[in-house]
Order: sequence, then C-alpha cells, then structure tokens
Amino acid sequence: MLRQLQTIDVPSWLTNLTPNAIMHDPLPLHELLRESLYYPSSSFDGDPIKHLGGNVLSFVYVDYGHTHAALMSALRFTGYDLVAHRFVAENELSPDGCRPLELRRGDGDPLRHHDYIKEPFCVWSIFQRRADFPFTHGPVRFSLLFICADGVETFQALYVANRVAPKVVAVIQPGHAFGHNWTDFTDPDQVFARVVLANPAGQPEILLYGGVGHDRKSYESPCWPAYKFLARRFRKTEGGTVGVWIKKLRDIVPRKTVQTDSVFTKGETSRHHVGASSTMKNPTRTR
Repeated sequence: MLRQLQTIDVPSWLTNLTPNAIMHDPLPLHELLRESLYYPSSSFDGDPIKHLGGNVLSFVYVDYGHTHAALMSALRFTGYDLVAHRFVAENELSPDGCRPLELRRGDGDPLRHHDYIKEPFCVWSIFQRRADFPFTHGPVRFSLLFICADGVETFQALYVANRVAPKVVAVIQPGHAFGHNWTDFTDPDQVFARVVLANPAGQPEILLYGGVGHDRKSYESPCWPAYKFLARRFRKTEGGTVGVWIKKLRDIVPRKTVQTDSVFTKGETSRHHVGASSTMKNPTRTR
C-alpha cells in the first residue's frame, strides 16, 4: 500500500464471504463499486493492486482485448490464494439499465477496432493472503472484477447508472495510439473524461496516470488538470512510471501520522507487497 494515502480496514462484507456465498449469493454490487479502483484498458497489469492494495480493496479491471481463457491463465498473485470466482451476468452489473453514451465529433469511433474486440464476459474473484505472508505483504483480502468490455461504456453502466463513484481511476498506457483503443482516455475533453468527471455521484479522489517512458518527464503532469497534486510515483513492473495524483491536499496522509515500517523507504516498495506473477502482466495494451 502507499503510505501517502489513507488505508482502509477489510470490511465485514468482504471478510465474511465464503466460497458458497461468492458462487450463489447476489452480487454485492454497491460494496464492490464504492471505494473501488477502476482501470479501463487494464490488460493484466497487476501494478495498481501491488501498490494500492490496502488503500483500495476492490479493483475493477476492464479490457475488451482478452479472452476468458487468457484471464484464467493469468489470474494469480504472489502470496495470495483464490477463495472463489464466478461469472457475472450483465444484468447483475447494471440492473436498471443505463443511458447510451453521448458522443461528440472527435471522440472517435467505437467500432474502429471491431474485429479485435473479444466476446464479452465478466468474472468476479476474491483473493486471500496466505498465512505464511506478513501483513506488510498486502491486505488480508481483496476483490477483483474483470470485465471484457469497452472502458467508457462500462463506466457509464457500472458507476453512473448505479449512482456511485470509484475512489481511483487509472489511466495507464491506455492504447489510443497503437493499442486498439478507439478514443483517448488521457484527453480531458474526450468522452471518457467527460463521463467520469460529470458523474452525478461524484468524481474520483485519485487519478493514476503513467505508462512506459524513458524518464519521469514523459508523465510529468497529470492528463486531467483537476488532479493537481502529486502524492507519489511508483515504477511500473515492465518499465515506466505511474503518478498518483489527487485533487485535494488534505487527502495526502501527513507523514507524522503514518505508522513507520522498516521495510518501506522513500521511493521504494517492499518486496513483500502483493504483486502479480509474471503471467498477470501483459505488455500488449488493449482496450
């Protein structure tokens, strides 16, 4: 977890989930969405879970370029066991339906890469830290919802339609240049930013922005100007950096109130942090 951000305790709804409840009970939709991290164009990038596990306990990954088989092959995290997972139906994610996107000239064509888009699916998984790994490794439990769908439409259907806002939005190497994305997530005037920032339920507190670059200057400023304050940067597993940008200085935890842990030093992360195995990271960024 990042010590510059508030940590959260594992809530009872997550602690008390049994394999049977995960498989057969109604999806705890609002619990999954509140205080979540939303990552469109995610591929199988484990870095946000590695670095923000403990600041966030529910992760929503969205990418229309990967099959269910590819996900299941990649779905493992060092130091964590899979409690259970199941398919999630579309009507569980947006039970009241949602309004269509309002596109403008310059947003791009959603069908631009239609031949690349995979069959839609959604898988919900719960992971639990193994008993032989210390608390410094990461949270006791976390949730991962992976959706094979478009990142803009999914935000509209998940968050706007359900009247909830995520805590974090990740815009990391979103692939609008060579990665089969039909629109530019980094552009504050294009459709993704408009949908996220105009959500009636509120705006995310935190923006993750970064990608592959030769140095920090590649992502020196946030892509969305409302997020003015840099709380921290972390290095990507396969090169590049990601900045953790916030809107309000008060959301940065004062250093004097943070519990000191000897495995952390400035600019470093513990080797015991939750981290994706090599198969949970795919350098081909798709949407």
